[in-house]
Amino acid sequence: MSERPKIAVSACLVGQKVRHNGDDAEFRVTSREWSNYLEIMPICPEVGIGLSVPRPKIRLVKTAGRLSLVNPDNGEELTNKMLEYAEIQSDLLSLAGISGFVFKKESASCGLDRVNVYDGNNPTPSQDGRGMFAMVFTSLNPHIPVIDEGRLSDPRQAEHFLARVHFFNEWRKSGENGWSASKIMRFHNENKLFLLSRAPPMKRLLGRLIATRFDEGAHPENVALEYITEAQKGLVTLPKDGRIAHTMERVFGKFSNQLSKAEKQEVVELIHGFRQGILPKSAPLIVLNEYLTRYNLDDKILNRFITSVPLEMS
Repeated sequence: MSERPKIAVSACLVGQKVRHNGDDAEFRVTSREWSNYLEIMPICPEVGIGLSVPRPKIRLVKTAGRLSLVNPDNGEELTNKMLEYAEIQSDLLSLAGISGFVFKKESASCGLDRVNVYDGNNPTPSQDGRGMFAMVFTSLNPHIPVIDEGRLSDPRQAEHFLARVHFFNEWRKSGENGWSASKIMRFHNENKLFLLSRAPPMKRLLGRLIATRFDEGAHPENVALEYITEAQKGLVTLPKDGRIAHTMERVFGKFSNQLSKAEKQEVVELIHGFRQGILPKSAPLIVLNEYLTRYNLDDKILNRFITSVPLEMS
């Protein structure tokens, strides 16, 4: 399995000229900045179902409560083509080992929310739809983290999405040769600081899920899938900086007695600066990582927290 996590990305976001108007919608974060650290898999569902470039801008249309995907120029129904394509591609992407998906915002095929839906003769659409491909993918793969490029414009949202991607990739690698009860418990233990820093209730809830499901005689493969699905649900909410800073302090406590007074003060000030929003998260993490290396603290629990997002990407 590749060490670099794979993510699927709407093809227009990585510079492919596949949009309805023959243009792209390049988003440099996905097309350039991340390409050194992630394996990018571009996909355009609209081209995938055979639509040309350029083409009419397809729409979601609601008629008598039924949602359809339609070419507004000639009324052609594209619903069944897109549903069939989405089901096949969702399975193929999962089998290919993707650990996340970046969708094109507000697209009738790829938008995760706020997509225009046209109802009857009303020329003003509601903005409560979800792209048809995105709807199928997220329904079939609720355990795979997703986001749209609009949210990636917020550095904190981007960082948290990357953390979810790398968490999922760790899960995939841990179960590469099959899951057992001991593997699940080891994965949960290795990620306990990561979970405490991002979604504190999940550590306890996931531990309870593991114990309950094995008491019920569930197969490890099923428990592992339930585990990551529940974990990703809990990780949807953006974490508070104070919680991450508190976890940094716990890591600091592992070796603080080996530092000089000046070294201790430096770390305390860096963590405080991050907590106050003055410094980026990477500032204290880089220093903490240097001390972990200096004192040979090769502990997977600590490392998973420190490098929940590779420091080069922080």
